[in-house]
Amino acid sequence: MNFPMVAAVIVAGLLAAAPATAQETLYVTDQVRITVRSGPSTGNKVTGTAVTGDKMTLLGAKPEGWSLVRLSNGKEGWVLTRFLVKERPAVLRLAELDPTNKDQALRLEQAHKENQRLTKELGEAEAKLAELQTRFDKLSADAADVVALKARHQKLKAQFEEQGKQNTELVVENKSLKFSGDLKWFLAGAGVLVVGWLMGLALHRRKKRWNAPLY
Repeated sequence: MNFPMVAAVIVAGLLAAAPATAQETLYVTDQVRITVRSGPSTGNKVTGTAVTGDKMTLLGAKPEGWSLVRLSNGKEGWVLTRFLVKERPAVLRLAELDPTNKDQALRLEQAHKENQRLTKELGEAEAKLAELQTRFDKLSADAADVVALKARHQKLKAQFEEQGKQNTELVVENKSLKFSGDLKWFLAGAGVLVVGWLMGLALHRRKKRWNAPLY
């Protein structure tokens, strides 16, 4: 194989390995700031940034979602393809409109931003509602526990009052029994005293009769 053929094969191989070089003009889409990297992955070094409306030339693309571009300042780098659009962004088109259409477009843009704000607030409100629902469910469960505890408390209170009533009756009955016992002992002691007194009186009378003269 001669040298021209070898050179042709090498050039063809290099062209096949190189990314596509379609000179297509693209723009950064609305309301974003993107990074330009030295390679087609987030692990590569950031070499610059681009914002909405920045113009760049497409030099090639990767199936993984990255595009090789040349910025307006001549620097080249890789950006995520999903942030690029073929049509000029609204921010550029708006600047070229006549005053009447510009006002209408501005109102439309403001309405779009307001819609985004309301969508965000709706999401936050739904998240808050879900949080409140969770707290409400927990409070409901706690309330059920409180009702059960209150019912148990009432039951124990009734049992305590009944036990106190029984204790009072037992104390009264015990005092009554003690009083009856004391009364029996008192009466028994009094009986002994009376019997002793009667016996002493009888003996005294008998002595008097014994000691009395027979004439």
